[in-house]
Amino acid sequence: MKNIREFLKNENMTFPDGEALEAFKRQREEEDRAMVQRILQENKEARKAKYQRVFNENSLISPALRTATFENYEPGTFELREAKRITMDYAERFALDDPHNLLMMGDYGVGKSHLAVSITKRLAEKGFTSIFVSTPELLTKIRSTYNRDSNHSELELLELIKTVDCLVLDDIGAEYGTDWAVTKMFEVVDSRLGRHTIYTTNLGPEELAERLGPRNMSRMKQDTEILVMQGDDYRDTVLCRRERR
Repeated sequence: MKNIREFLKNENMTFPDGEALEAFKRQREEEDRAMVQRILQENKEARKAKYQRVFNENSLISPALRTATFENYEPGTFELREAKRITMDYAERFALDDPHNLLMMGDYGVGKSHLAVSITKRLAEKGFTSIFVSTPELLTKIRSTYNRDSNHSELELLELIKTVDCLVLDDIGAEYGTDWAVTKMFEVVDSRLGRHTIYTTNLGPEELAERLGPRNMSRMKQDTEILVMQGDDYRDTVLCRRERR
């Protein structure tokens, strides 16, 4: 009985040489790599969409804040102009392999939340994921996961908070200082070590430490720049300027 190669040879069938086989192998490898990259990109887009849904569901952002940008922030004092410069620089220098945090402290209405939202918008333009969330609302959302009818599990919500490129915890310290709240905030803050986190608060350092506890404050201070914003109520100042125009 003829062997297979002789049979195929007699049937005028040819075989690729070694060079052709290598070329075919390289082509398949390139196609496989392209397919993997396409899948990774699709997964990235899906992850960004999921972050955006969580952002929308967990954020209590006023209509004024939804339009907030660096361009429409009008600082009235030297300190607030410095705050704008520092936060713009933070957004421009943002890099996943060089994480550092901001703690923005100041009275009501100086524009802390405005600048924090502006950072998230600038980062989105650069392809990074961000979540801006009211800290009291975040705790409320975590509590709601204990309900059987919840659309999210606590683990899923905490995983999103942990892995987003930049997390803004707005109005930290405004939540009631129960043992449960302090423990949950420690979980959140601790999970963000090594990642970019921005905190805003109306409280001073001593009051904030009293509300959050020494353990949370210790974690928050790690790799964190404290930005003190002083000035008149930003909303009143901007309103007066617009009326004069």
